[in-house]
Amino acid sequence: MPRLRYLVIVLSFIIGLILMILPLPDWVQIYRPHWVALILIYWSMALPKRVGLWSAFFIGLLVDTAQGTLLGQHAMALVIIVYININFYQRVRVLSLAQQAIYVFVLLAMIQVVVAWVEGIMGRPVPILAFFSAPFIGMLIWPWVFVILRDIRRKFILN
Repeated sequence: MPRLRYLVIVLSFIIGLILMILPLPDWVQIYRPHWVALILIYWSMALPKRVGLWSAFFIGLLVDTAQGTLLGQHAMALVIIVYININFYQRVRVLSLAQQAIYVFVLLAMIQVVVAWVEGIMGRPVPILAFFSAPFIGMLIWPWVFVILRDIRRKFILN
């Protein structure tokens, strides 16, 4: 029974993946936050012993597969931000939600840098508006993501 509690984490990643691949109009696509990264940032901050680098790697491969991008592109980006998050999570957890949102913006911008770098190597230009809009939207919704996942963690007594 205790292992079934952690199924909630897997379900949250599945929901994040669904939100990432839902079809949207073209003009809205550039504003779509990286839902999986937001959920991964929360879980690696709240439960760093349960959700770590390997989780980020496999979830990144799932994102790459679901979005049809170069295999390993998102995996590398997610591993980088989870590595940074695991090293700083004790300092970040005591910050206010507004300060955490700025931290999350920096992490999401790092994902954009890695993805744009790989896309640039492949010869695909990345619009500058797409570069900053998704991390900004992710920063704005971070407080809600944090509160919802924190309440879920408390309800299912995940330690």
